[in-house]
Amino acid sequence: MKKFYLSLLSITFGLAVNAQTLTDANHSPIVGDMYSTWQCDSFPGAAAISPGASGAGAMWNYVTIATHSSVVNNYTAVANGTSSYPIPGIAVQSSINNISYYKSNGTDLNYWGGNISIGGINATLTYSAGASIATYPMNLNTNQSAVTGGSITIPALSQNGTFTGNSSTIADGTGTLVTPSGTFVNAIRVITSQTISFNVPLATGTVTQKNYDYYEAGVKNPLFTITTATASTSLGAPSSQTVVTRSNPSTVGIKENKQLLTDLLVFPNPASTAVNFTTESKEAKTVTVYDVAGKLIEKQNLTDGKLKLDITDYAKGLYLYNVTGANNQTLKTGKITVSH
Repeated sequence: MKKFYLSLLSITFGLAVNAQTLTDANHSPIVGDMYSTWQCDSFPGAAAISPGASGAGAMWNYVTIATHSSVVNNYTAVANGTSSYPIPGIAVQSSINNISYYKSNGTDLNYWGGNISIGGINATLTYSAGASIATYPMNLNTNQSAVTGGSITIPALSQNGTFTGNSSTIADGTGTLVTPSGTFVNAIRVITSQTISFNVPLATGTVTQKNYDYYEAGVKNPLFTITTATASTSLGAPSSQTVVTRSNPSTVGIKENKQLLTDLLVFPNPASTAVNFTTESKEAKTVTVYDVAGKLIEKQNLTDGKLKLDITDYAKGLYLYNVTGANNQTLKTGKITVSH
């Protein structure tokens, strides 16, 4: 999922193949999922945007919202290899400082921690009792709650401590979503809420966050998200912020991503010394390669739609690639296998 100032990382995956129903198969993150988001302005101000009505037949109209298309986060889901979080599990990340950890058991999806930012100070949460993100199947008014707790680390201040809290999730509305990307008539809104109270040697405090995520059938990541967050600490007055993001329209759903660059050739695959990327698309600019743990391995530019990627120094195994355009939009994702 994505990082918000003064906020917990939120779940950023979901929606249904069957309209307005969330299931483990169409909602939980899996290895290889990729998507991008743009940051938006709210109107008339960050604290004033309304999440809109709940219930069936709702109309959520955000067509006039301003978008900062240069503020892009590209997310990739990889197999978790960090022992502090559940293995097997999934890590969703856009950078080394923006990682969230999840685990699904088929009927529930839980968040197990990741990066937060409180008053501009970065911290990491490790849950000993996971936060409830979804319970399946999830239709209108389906809800779940959980008691949470764990440890918190603030590396820049050399602070380590603990936290306790609670979480809840509910699918509270269905209807039509209107954004600058288009109109989506089978939308469903999921609200996830978290409150944590933390205690470190330097300070105590409470962080609350509520995410309004709007999904459409066949698209895993939210089309639109409103996040409200408040941090109150013993060091100063409370701080609040609302952040709005929307899906990069070029990367709405993995199926659509793959259709954007249908002429991409990747060969040989498997390979031992080099992999060629070839396309006639003028949009394709960059190839980025990650290992299955989500570590950035290499980033190379295409020249006239071509790239010969030297893999002689790669370790044997599976890698994920992401082809992006001039505006950092994802055009194609896939996998390559190195077999020396």
